[in-house]
Amino acid sequence: MSQPLHNSLRLRLIVGSAVGVILAVLLAGLFIGYLYRSHTTDRFQTELDHHLGELVALIDFDPQGRPVVRQPLSDPQFNVGRSGLYWQVDGPRGSALSPSLADGLRLIPAADEAWHRGRAGAEEEVLQRSARVVRDGQPLTVTIASAQHLLEEQVDHFRFDLTLSMTVVGLLLLGGAALLVRFGLTPVRRLGEEVDRLRNGEIERLDPHVPAEFEPVVTRFNALLEGQAQLIARARTESGNLAHNLRTPLALITAEAEQLENAGQTQSAAFLLERCRMMQRQIDYHLARAAAAGTRGAGTRTAVAPLLVRIVEAMQRLHADRGIRVVIDLPDGLRLPCDSGDLAEILSNLIDNAFKWARSTITVAGGDDRITISDDGPGIPAAQRALVTNIGIRLDPATPGTGLGLAATADLLRFYDATLTLDDAPQGGLSVTVRF
Repeated sequence: MSQPLHNSLRLRLIVGSAVGVILAVLLAGLFIGYLYRSHTTDRFQTELDHHLGELVALIDFDPQGRPVVRQPLSDPQFNVGRSGLYWQVDGPRGSALSPSLADGLRLIPAADEAWHRGRAGAEEEVLQRSARVVRDGQPLTVTIASAQHLLEEQVDHFRFDLTLSMTVVGLLLLGGAALLVRFGLTPVRRLGEEVDRLRNGEIERLDPHVPAEFEPVVTRFNALLEGQAQLIARARTESGNLAHNLRTPLALITAEAEQLENAGQTQSAAFLLERCRMMQRQIDYHLARAAAAGTRGAGTRTAVAPLLVRIVEAMQRLHADRGIRVVIDLPDGLRLPCDSGDLAEILSNLIDNAFKWARSTITVAGGDDRITISDDGPGIPAAQRALVTNIGIRLDPATPGTGLGLAATADLLRFYDATLTLDDAPQGGLSVTVRF
């Protein structure tokens, strides 16, 4: 059973899971990226500290007292021009520079021995550290540095791999969340199917074997159905008792009126017989209301096609002299939310009325919880359509009938929150639509 997406519990859970997964993956990615950058920076600094110690150990002086480094450092990048790894030794009588400080590049020593960001020349940013040492009585400032882009390149490579990995993880988590939502909502879907079966009259109660969260709802709903069933049985019993209690005295009065008529008291007999017929119509009318009140909300659906075939066959035999053709155009499996007995009475009244007025053809069509019966008869003027659903109203006294059929049908439909609409038929007669 489809539902609007904006009011779907499934959509809410999936969107909530998606937001949670995206936030979790994003925060995890940022945190892991921060940890990697911090770890990589520490590793760079540790390696440069080793090179700084190595550099201090290799410092010597030339005959003029200028600092020199006896041999190249262990990392060959210090010997490649503009490689990104630099060292510099500054003393009172001159400076010694790594071969990588080519083209006039120079490092600017920091005021303390902490790690700082500096520059090698005007264009290259470096991560550097300076140490103050005294060799052979000379104070020296030893600086080691690495171009910032070396660190950034490693971080960027890792960030790309991290983004790709976290995207895959996020998609897997979203897929898992969707499967989890589907699995978790399976009992809800099954409960909806049970309700549909209940509405279709296939079962009388919901299956009590449901997850613990739904058990109180199902238990209370079944108790409601049980109470409703008791009300239905009581209503039908009371309506049967009422019929018996009223019809027997009414039959006796009718018999007495007929005896008066046989005795020649025709005026009194006619008066009594007319009143008896009015009472009979009222009894039938209110019994129909009582029966409908008992079935309202019972949650049953009735298959229309089999019921309609039987009613049409009966009506064609009853009106065999009319030669009326009935065209049935119903979708397969049409079921209307109405008790089978009530639906039979509604359709019988409407089809019987159509047979009385049709010239040659009656059409029965339906779909979407509605059914329409139209004929090619004279129809009913729009101004008089509101009157025919009143009790005992007959627009043409010459036509057989009691004037009760449409009134009882309209009142029956009210108990199902259904509507009865009268309109012009395409064939020129009357079109009656029942919509539940």
